[in-house]
Amino acid sequence: METRLFLIVSILALAIGCSSFRAVERGDWRRAYTKDASTVKSLDAPQEIITREKYEEELANDVRRTWSPSPGWQPAWLTDVEEIGLAVGEVNEFRINEVKPVEVQVLGSAAELYWGARVKKDEWKDGTDVTRRESTLFVKGKEKGKVTIRLVLDEGTKDIPLTVR
Repeated sequence: METRLFLIVSILALAIGCSSFRAVERGDWRRAYTKDASTVKSLDAPQEIITREKYEEELANDVRRTWSPSPGWQPAWLTDVEEIGLAVGEVNEFRINEVKPVEVQVLGSAAELYWGARVKKDEWKDGTDVTRRESTLFVKGKEKGKVTIRLVLDEGTKDIPLTVR
């Protein structure tokens, strides 16, 4: 009887441990086409996320896979998004306001998350110098399924459901 109870408790503990949010680590990421950009016919062509080191190495070898958005395009603020839908292999990009400390966590494995470093951006708004601090979060659909992205902010948490179809 004790062995059976131990086994049940162990399985429950394992199931609970596997279903907890995990922190998304920061890195220095670049969004790139999977093929040389000169052969790409559409902004929606297959893309991937690579390290800055790989990106610079490819540039040194005259490989041009840089993804460039349409002029004036800006990624959405993640705090303004209520849900995300992606196809397998699709890449989406979001901005995260980092004036105050923030943490990104994920539950599930159907998508890959790549969180960039916090950067300082200076701009003019209504004749005033404005300094922002923000980071970029790339999300790539890995396999069909559901994921939850959690933003941990000073004012609380925000869970964003993500469906990979």
